[in-house]
Amino acid sequence: MTTARPLAILMLVASTGACDESVEPIASVAEPTIAEVSSAMAPARLAANGTFTQTGITSIQVRNAGPNTIIEQTSVGLISGTISGTYEDQLRVVIRANGRFTTHFTISCQCTVNGKQGTVEMVAQDDGQLISPTVAEFAGRAVIQRATGQLTGLRGVLAIEGTVDVPSGLSTYDYSGSIRLRP
Repeated sequence: MTTARPLAILMLVASTGACDESVEPIASVAEPTIAEVSSAMAPARLAANGTFTQTGITSIQVRNAGPNTIIEQTSVGLISGTISGTYEDQLRVVIRANGRFTTHFTISCQCTVNGKQGTVEMVAQDDGQLISPTVAEFAGRAVIQRATGQLTGLRGVLAIEGTVDVPSGLSTYDYSGSIRLRP
């Protein structure tokens, strides 16, 4: 925006004697640069860390496929930290005869991030192993695929690492990484 046209009109009105007061020129206002506009619209990067805690299993199916055991399970839980709220996960675990396993799962969270609320959907994968008859450990990553509500546009990749209490089937795992949240 330029101030030349409004300034010219004001000076024209002042010079015609239509007003009894003198008119001071208007100070020009600098327009934001493209870099300033882009920076204001760019997603904010946040370090993210916290914990997922499964609190219950709502469905489970176990079957054998040769020497492998396949578990399909739906669980609910709480997520705390940078991302907080309640979640449901649907997972498929393939346990090999040697005790090593691979898990693929989806997580749907009713979450709050930086005071904004919405639904977040993640896909995750991890690899693990039994370390005792009652405990398994695992590590992998979760990728934020989609978010809605005030969290629309949320993206990020989180490293996950945790344990499974074998008797109960419930896991607790920490997450850490970087997320991008639109302003």
